[in-house]
Amino acid sequence: MKKSTKVTACIVIAFGLAVWGCGLKHSASTTAINITGLPQDVLKSCTITKDSFNYWFGSHKATENGFVTPANSVTFPHNNNCDFYQWSERMFLWITSPNVPGHDTAQSILESPIFYNVSPPNAAGKRTLTAHQPGVPLRMSASLEKDGPDRLPVFKDKTGKLFEVEIPQKTAALIVNSDGKPVQVSVVKKSPAGAVQFLDKTGKEIPRPKAILKHQVSGLPIVQRFALGKQFVLLGADGTEIQTEAGQATGDVLMAQNKSLVYYLTLVNDVYAFFLSGVDNKQINGSQFPTTAAARDSICAIARAQHVTLPDSNALAIELKTSWVEASTLADPQNYFTIKATIPVYNTTSDTLWTPKSEKTVTMALVGIHIVGSVAGHPEMVWATFEHQKNTPNAAYAYLDSTQAKKIVAQDTGTNWLFSKNAADTAANTSHMINVNGSDTIAAIKPFTISPSNTLQLMPWGSAMDSLTNPENKSSAASNSEVISINNTIKGFLVGNDVRKNYLFIGATWTSGGAPPTGASYGSDTTHGVAIGTSVLANSTMETYFQTPSHSCFTCHSHFHNFPPTLNPDTISHVFAKIFPLYTNTGTSSKKSKK
Repeated sequence: MKKSTKVTACIVIAFGLAVWGCGLKHSASTTAINITGLPQDVLKSCTITKDSFNYWFGSHKATENGFVTPANSVTFPHNNNCDFYQWSERMFLWITSPNVPGHDTAQSILESPIFYNVSPPNAAGKRTLTAHQPGVPLRMSASLEKDGPDRLPVFKDKTGKLFEVEIPQKTAALIVNSDGKPVQVSVVKKSPAGAVQFLDKTGKEIPRPKAILKHQVSGLPIVQRFALGKQFVLLGADGTEIQTEAGQATGDVLMAQNKSLVYYLTLVNDVYAFFLSGVDNKQINGSQFPTTAAARDSICAIARAQHVTLPDSNALAIELKTSWVEASTLADPQNYFTIKATIPVYNTTSDTLWTPKSEKTVTMALVGIHIVGSVAGHPEMVWATFEHQKNTPNAAYAYLDSTQAKKIVAQDTGTNWLFSKNAADTAANTSHMINVNGSDTIAAIKPFTISPSNTLQLMPWGSAMDSLTNPENKSSAASNSEVISINNTIKGFLVGNDVRKNYLFIGATWTSGGAPPTGASYGSDTTHGVAIGTSVLANSTMETYFQTPSHSCFTCHSHFHNFPPTLNPDTISHVFAKIFPLYTNTGTSSKKSKK
């Protein structure tokens, strides 16, 4: 790839802790504006030359919906934010490219054998890899697993505080009473006054109960879940009680305003799959994801021993999480990247409980994608996310114009959003339904029915909001400007009616110097890896109800506090240790990884 024109880029840490090398000009006032679409007067702090952009294409010339080659992650320069943002944009264009000779006859790179489907977990929590085959639709689920740093489901209470929830015990649960003795819980109920009561097997109330946790807390606080009729109560080791009326455990189900459920698909590329298999079979060092030519070559050798060639091995290890709606429910499906997929069909006679009854194969439209990949110098991986531009309204945000004056974009208004009927809804981002025990069964959350909720992107461009009235505080505005600038550049260079013009790069995050991520609050740990770039990133279709300015991707994709930070792949990726390898130590294919 030709070297792009050098740009001035800022590495911005959330909450304005530091801005490196920006040289920002003083602005005496903050100008309020109200514009439609992306600001066109934004400071061009992250761009790429047209020649360099053309070189991304296989033909070395931008063509409508044309094939784009992947970024070379082995030679990734990582000099400034813009390097990371260019990598993200190129990888998105590659993944959504039409297929080319050498990648079989699949319709797109995402559907080609370069990527493997990652199954939902089985009863033992294990997953399998399914190789993509021509003419075989991919399989999607209406559930999306979100785990915390201890690999337990994540819960958010009404104040925005995050917890992890221990999986319910199969046998009778024990709690500690006021004397510090373990007592078996027989029933959990509410008193006439509405207080939660834990009763022992004799029917007596257990005084001042505290949970007995199986897991040692290494990150977020952990609570244990107890059934309370059709609801749940969460109990901490300190006796804290949280009822699910205040919020729901992970497993929220999202529905578009057109009544299409959102379906999810997790994939990994061939480099990731053979790296994982080599680590599982003790053929290569698995202390971190591959970032070097030597690591790439070792993985290629393992693949060749299995009679597999990795055509884009310089992409290194990639994990994708994607979100989709049924294309037939859209008024403009031609403006979405689409694939064929098999999805569950539900019995919808009840408005509070849907159970899957069959399957169907339909055209699905992409609404969101996380692209996570290892690159030179960054085994913690780059975490990037994209969304369709019609998904959700944005909350207010700041940016810098071409004179480096700070400007404010007011919150979006209107009703023409896929995931919001009313952008002015003050109760936006309230979940209406969840998956039942990680299955495809869907249950409404009282007082709602199974129905669409209004979604608002609280932190557009993945940065915590500056004070709107303080022109001196520009860190968030500077960060936003970089992301908006690269969006404008890429949209401007894509030609004709390229469908990828309709998607927005929301941002990307990583750690300084590729250090092991801590997941701790920004600035509270200066010896290990703190999230930088757009460090409070959220995708409105996958973190819909978990948007918060105090957490980054690494809040859950790391181990910290009681455990030293590490770059171990199982720490970084929630699916890595749960996937069966592609083959066994004998060199034969794993039966559990076959279709």
